[in-house]
Order: sequence, then C-alpha cells, then structure tokens
Amino acid sequence: MEKGRISAAQLSILAFMSVLATSLLTAPGIVATAARQDMWLSPLLASGVGFTIMWILVKLNELHPNETLIQYAVTLLGRPIGKLIGVFYLFFSIYTTSSVLRQFTDFVKLTFLLKTPSFVISSSMALICALCVRGGIETVSRLPMLLLPFIAVFILMIYMPSIIELKMYKFQPILGDGPGPSLIGAFKLMSWLPVFTFTNYYLPYVANKRHILRWAYLSVTLFTSVVCITFVIVYAVLGPATANYAYPFMVIARFISFTEFFEHLESIVMMIWTIEIVIRIIFGMYGTSLGLAQWLNLPDYKPVVIPLGMLLVLFSYWGISNSYFVSSPQMILFYLLFGLVIPAILLVIGLIRHRIVRPSASGLGGGKPAT
Repeated sequence: MEKGRISAAQLSILAFMSVLATSLLTAPGIVATAARQDMWLSPLLASGVGFTIMWILVKLNELHPNETLIQYAVTLLGRPIGKLIGVFYLFFSIYTTSSVLRQFTDFVKLTFLLKTPSFVISSSMALICALCVRGGIETVSRLPMLLLPFIAVFILMIYMPSIIELKMYKFQPILGDGPGPSLIGAFKLMSWLPVFTFTNYYLPYVANKRHILRWAYLSVTLFTSVVCITFVIVYAVLGPATANYAYPFMVIARFISFTEFFEHLESIVMMIWTIEIVIRIIFGMYGTSLGLAQWLNLPDYKPVVIPLGMLLVLFSYWGISNSYFVSSPQMILFYLLFGLVIPAILLVIGLIRHRIVRPSASGLGGGKPAT
C-alpha cells in the first residue's frame, strides 16, 4: 500500500510541528484562564503524557513492526471488536483534524479575510493538503524538514523584539495558589498532546528504528520547550490580560515596535500559522487515509484522499460548534481516551499475548529457549 520509507528524524520533526500547530496561537489564552502566573509550569507537567504516549506507541510497534493501530487492533482483539475500535479511532482522527481546519478558518476569517466565505477558506486548505498527501509518506515527512528553518526564523522574529518588553515580576508569587492552577492548565493542554498518537500510522514505515524512542522523545521535548518559552514571553508582556485574548501571540506581534522599522508583525504570525496548520492537517489526513484504506482492505489509500478532504470540510462545520469547543473538558477526555487510554489497553493486551505465545512456542520446540 505504501512503498516509501522515512527516517526517525523526519517523523520526530513531523510530529513536533504538527502538535505545535494550533497550540502556539491559542494555548496561552486557554491555559492562562486557569494557571495565571504559573502557566509556564503547565507544559512541563503535561509533558509526561506526551512521553507516555510515545513510549506506548513505540512498544506497540516493536510487537507489531509492520502494522498500524488499525491493523493490530484486529490482531489483538479479534476481527469484530478490532474493526469496531478501528472505526472509532478513524472517527477520532477525522474529528480532530477537522477541528484544526475549523480553527484555521475561524482565525483567518476573523483577522484577515473578513469578507471571504468560510467555505472557500476551508475547502482551499483541504484541497492543498489532499494534493500533498497523495504525494506519499516521503512527501509528507520531508515538507516539515524543509519548512522548519523558516518557522524557527519567523518565531525568533517575534521572540527577540519582545525581550525588551518582558516584565518578569508578573510571575510573582510563584505557586501562590499551590500547584492546583498549574495542574488544571496542564489538563487543558491535553487538547494537543494526544495528537502524538497519530505517529502510529507512520512508525511501520521508518527505515531505521534503532533509536526511534529517542527521536520520539525529542519531538515531545521540543514541543514542551517551545510552548513553555511562548508562555513565559506572552505572560511577561501581557500579564493577567493574557486570559482575555483568544490569540495572545497575535496581540504581541501587533504591538512589537523595534527602531520604528521592525513593527506590525501580524503577517509573520499568519505565515507561521498557515505553515503549521498545513503540516498538522497533512499529518492527520495522511494517517486517516492510510488507516481508512487498511480498514476497508483497499490496495491503495490514494483514492480515498480527496473524498476524505471533502469530509473534513463538512465535519469542520457540522461536528464543531466553534473553535473553542475543542478545549472543553468533555473534548479533552475524548482526546485522552483515543490518544492515551486505547493505545495503553492495546499494549497491555499485546504484552500479555506475547508472554503467553512465546512460552508456548518454546514448549513446542522441544524446550529450547525462544529467540
């Protein structure tokens, strides 16, 4: 079905940039409502979930090196239950990807293209991403590597001029209300970290898996670091007002003024947002297309890419009331169920089966130890 191969480094950067996509712009305002001056601690506390998800997926891949979650769910649970889990997981993939498309559409509609119909914005983005997905896994994985230097430069262009505006006293008192607010903020970040589970679609196609767990941890570490730095800069500039803005990162860009020449950097934020969203939608769309083709036992995933893109556009309106709904407590639990709980259950079942099957095979082999 997929003949291409990617490196562990490419998968790591792809996962990092995909999860970072919407969090850079919207997460500061969402987390600040709960954690306030301790919001910078929330990414550090939440990172444990990201590391756990990556560890679970890598261990599952070691047990089933040539299968995605859609395939080894059937292997571990049997065809009826495995297929049912697969269809629910595909729904999760479609829903989360369409929610990102909705967030992008709302942002562009409210800040830049005020008179452009929302359907034109979302369908144009879906078409671009679908064409990239049809190029195969190598195209999908090389795109983030190509764009990463530009993203790094653009983000630094926002960070560096903001340094002179930092007021670090706004973080006092540290843990003034105890660890509770930071933990609530970490819980709100669960709208993003479970997306790391989409790497299960890509792991079977990694060429050299010798250090795959290190690269997987690197993607979580990069995400945590960038989000933590962003939280520090945003709150040090805006203070308690951070919670009043839907896009605090954009607010900072609008007020940057350096030597009366380097100012009004909203266009840079727009470039960052667009590039990241393209990578995030491609990340989810490729995995969902591949998983859907595997669930239907199709010989190729490419025929389902364009119909899936149309479905994403429809879901972005029908299934999501607004872009803020995805950060509600019920949606966070929904993300955790499919991003963490179901893979963890599959790993437990896989380990139990592995320990039962290996001794049985050893006994049939005349008592020789399994190799």
